[in-house]
Amino acid sequence: MIEERDEWLHEVGDEPAWQESFYFNWADAERRSFTLARTGYRFHPRKIDGLVVSLRDGALEIFYAPADLDHAGDCRDEDPAAGMRAGDLVVTMLEPLRRWRLQIEGERGMDVVFTAHTPAFDYHASGARLAGTMTGAHFEQSGRVSGWTHFGPERHQIDALGQRDKSWGVRDWERLEGWNWLAGQLGPDWSFNIMQTIEGGRPLDNGFVFRDGENHAIERTRIRYEWGEQEHRMQRAEIEILEAGGDTHRLSAEAIASFPILRGDVWLEETHVAYTLQGGAPVREGQGVVEHVWRATQPEIVARSERLAPILKALRS
Repeated sequence: MIEERDEWLHEVGDEPAWQESFYFNWADAERRSFTLARTGYRFHPRKIDGLVVSLRDGALEIFYAPADLDHAGDCRDEDPAAGMRAGDLVVTMLEPLRRWRLQIEGERGMDVVFTAHTPAFDYHASGARLAGTMTGAHFEQSGRVSGWTHFGPERHQIDALGQRDKSWGVRDWERLEGWNWLAGQLGPDWSFNIMQTIEGGRPLDNGFVFRDGENHAIERTRIRYEWGEQEHRMQRAEIEILEAGGDTHRLSAEAIASFPILRGDVWLEETHVAYTLQGGAPVREGQGVVEHVWRATQPEIVARSERLAPILKALRS
């Protein structure tokens, strides 16, 4: 069971790939922008990683990645309530399991607050599994994000719905086979999260649907992608969710914009999507993200290299 103390950093295992991370995303109501932010600690090499990515009107607005930073002391000494820093990115816990503040100091500024409106969903409480290459502990919440960003020539006020997660344990990038991570907010009273990890070529389903004021664990899900101009680059998707209690939900997803992240030969395709819940009256719509992760061959990476150019340019600027 997730408790308030789980918002702080945990005891570290002996495995070299042990890490702990804090992740947030949000999409504006007009479907013009999508932003994600992450900060994480790799304990044994004493490294800090940060990331902020924002898309606006289909183009990359910011790619800020202060990664592989040296940590002077023990990462476990970090206090989220005092603020965790990765370069100019500062992530601060204002209230455990409730409110977080994310800031970027400097010319490309940001100051937003994430306020959770769902209970924390423990990925392991229902007995479902994640692949052994993923973190041993993981929880998620949906919420509202308010504040401002100033990534380009204009400053934008933010009033959005989004998702956060926290994980700790071993994440073995060398052995992982991939995953599908989907999160959607179709109003403050209805959201969902799917974490489908792959182990031995077999999908392992996990996640929840928040409705009627409660989190409902997922028993099984089906995701049918329609690729765009390249395989693994989603254009549309049909999603079926079976809750552990027997209720079924069907959603469609339409890509709004996407961007890639490459880590070694692991390709992360991040897609800002519009979701529609089927079968309801009135029709319920919302937004969120599809994160499709797969291992790419060298020829596949070369064939997609032009999509990495804006990110490389952003890193140099």
